[in-house]
Amino acid sequence: MPPLAFQTEPPSLHEQQFRCQALQAVIAISLVTSVFALMVGFPLNWNVSIKIGLTFLIVKNVVFLLWLRSFPQQYALVGGTHFLILAATGIYKFGQAVMIDHVARGLGNYSYWLPLVYVVAFLAFSGRVALGASLGVFATLAAIVLSYVATGTDDMGLKRENSVLLIQVLLTHATFISFFLLFGVLQNRYVSAIAEAQSEARAGYLDVLTNVANRRQLMLWLTSRQNRAETTGEPLCVILFDLDRFKHINDTYGHDYGDEVLKRTAAAVAGALRRGTLFGRWGGEEFLVVLPATARGEARGVAERIRHSVAEVRYDLPVQVTVSLGVAQAQPGENLQALLKRADEAMYAAKHAGRNQVQAA
Repeated sequence: MPPLAFQTEPPSLHEQQFRCQALQAVIAISLVTSVFALMVGFPLNWNVSIKIGLTFLIVKNVVFLLWLRSFPQQYALVGGTHFLILAATGIYKFGQAVMIDHVARGLGNYSYWLPLVYVVAFLAFSGRVALGASLGVFATLAAIVLSYVATGTDDMGLKRENSVLLIQVLLTHATFISFFLLFGVLQNRYVSAIAEAQSEARAGYLDVLTNVANRRQLMLWLTSRQNRAETTGEPLCVILFDLDRFKHINDTYGHDYGDEVLKRTAAAVAGALRRGTLFGRWGGEEFLVVLPATARGEARGVAERIRHSVAEVRYDLPVQVTVSLGVAQAQPGENLQALLKRADEAMYAAKHAGRNQVQAA
């Protein structure tokens, strides 16, 4: 089993999302309980100061929730502010109950909420910062307890009795901090495992060389878009194209240069397409574009845009890279194999017609 370790790197996007959502949940729960307590307090005729305090909690929690929803990237600032308010209020209330009231009326209602400080600390901060903030609060509470034990006018019997209660509180808080410390370590491992799994899943659908979708991903896109087209009746087009005389480029200048041509071609095509267009490497020097809700005439215009974009790429060596493109629109009842075959035939028709052009099936 690997040793426990503090997080030293900035939180990943997955971890930031987790922390923000968890912080929202904690604040939302606090809001609900505060509203419920205030509703109960009126018929029970609670003290006015308690009602004012609950009203403040409700307003504070509403503000923090709206802040998080509007600016989720500021979760650390929201959490830090929330932590400071909770810590300052909790320490003040605890000190008042112990040093001024001498625990005559217990530790007060707020003492039950003190552990929430540690929850917020480990959500708002990472690693050593969260631990340091929590230990700072704990040390302050411990100092108050020690001051009470060392000073005061209470008789020894009462002081001994109260000391047992206060030590139990400190031990409970130490347990909370230990738990949240372990939880933070487990959370980091969990988030890292999720990120790694998602990264591996993406890699399974990505062409490593060109950094665009691979054939597996393209087939999934094709299948889902064809099913939608058959259901809705909307058109579906594909553009299949490959690089002209790519074998000559490989044989003359080497495979490394050929790989560079493939990468720059993929980048040029991606730049020519609208964001979100389904595009990837079909295999070898062949690429495929899937165009849902697009008729053949519009798809042909997209193909021309691709052709011009690839032809405009300049290389260090005296090489003019062009592509031949075949466009095909799905016909009613046609399967994917037949659609791709027609696109392939149109692409080879473009090659036979002189290359660097578009043909439609």
